[in-house]
Amino acid sequence: MSIRLLFLSACLLFIPIQAEAHKIHVFAWVAGDTVTVESSFSGNKPLLHGKIIVKDNTSGAVLLQGIGNTKGIFTFIVPPEARAKKADLLIVVTGSDGHQSEWLVPATEYLLEDSSQVAEQHADTISNAELQLMIKKIVEQELAPIKRRLAENRQDKPDLRDIMAGIGFLLGIAGLVIWMRNRKAKGAATDD
Repeated sequence: MSIRLLFLSACLLFIPIQAEAHKIHVFAWVAGDTVTVESSFSGNKPLLHGKIIVKDNTSGAVLLQGIGNTKGIFTFIVPPEARAKKADLLIVVTGSDGHQSEWLVPATEYLLEDSSQVAEQHADTISNAELQLMIKKIVEQELAPIKRRLAENRQDKPDLRDIMAGIGFLLGIAGLVIWMRNRKAKGAATDD
């Protein structure tokens, strides 16, 4: 009985670890008209030749498909129909074993005006405050994917304290099972 319980507990304990090990992490960023998609498993192991589907997030219409390279990278130009509809792009990445993950690229990331053209058009009429605002927008635009990537990569990995707490928990359960078994055995012995 106790061996079965211990085996079942161990199986249940390792199920979440198995699921996290095969989770696909996706990150996409926009540079000009180009979107770069990076996909990997836990531990930054690249997803080899993952299938990438780019959809219109509102309608679900498939805009383009492709296969990632051996480094887990796939690059594409924003489709003209997405640009015309100002559609958010839903990027769906699927691994060969069926695992899937998604990333949303808002239209605002690829529809921004080219700031150099704006600066050239108004170079002689730009005030200091307007210039500061333009620079701030450009910096925010460039840093947004980096901030998002940092936030998503904060994977809390177990440290020594967590591992020791888990071992202590398992030993506590085992001690409880042994105590209950001994209690039943003493109760049966006093009944005779």
